[in-house]
Amino acid sequence: MLEERLILIFAYLFIAILLLSICLHTSFSKKTKLLTIIISTGFYITTWKGYESILGWPTFEELPENFQINWAIIEEPDKRLKKEGSLYLWIIELDEFGKKFGKPRSYNLYWNEDNQKLVQSALHKLQEGEQLNGKKTYGVVNKDNEGKESTQYDQTSGEPEEGGPSFEFFEVPPPSLPPKTLILDN
Repeated sequence: MLEERLILIFAYLFIAILLLSICLHTSFSKKTKLLTIIISTGFYITTWKGYESILGWPTFEELPENFQINWAIIEEPDKRLKKEGSLYLWIIELDEFGKKFGKPRSYNLYWNEDNQKLVQSALHKLQEGEQLNGKKTYGVVNKDNEGKESTQYDQTSGEPEEGGPSFEFFEVPPPSLPPKTLILDN
């Protein structure tokens, strides 16, 4: 993985050197040369961000509506280092019929105490061998929240919503199989 990053960095350096040498030895206007350098730098940043998502780094995208959780990691906030906490969920999206859809993906969620407790409980169940599905909810996962105004998951005005999104986990019921019939050999 380090080799791939080095190759990408050297490719960027080669293109930058090539671009600078062309800009120094051409008769284009200074505005054109500056604009070319700025656009190339923008492409560098864009491709690097795209490369990070290819590497499998956790995404801050919305959780799917329904998913199966495979594992979770909890990073507690550290006030001494002024580091915010995070919740990392490794999930697979489920379609409307409850079937797995796509490949597993890692999601990075903002930490708060309520969501940390939910994830910790789910992690204990996963360690015991239970399968869990999850569902994105809109608002605080709390029975007492009925009738009260709840915050939408995708609301992004101001500071990021602490703990957003809200979610809940539930055990996967065992599959229902048709009854077996006894066939007698005559």
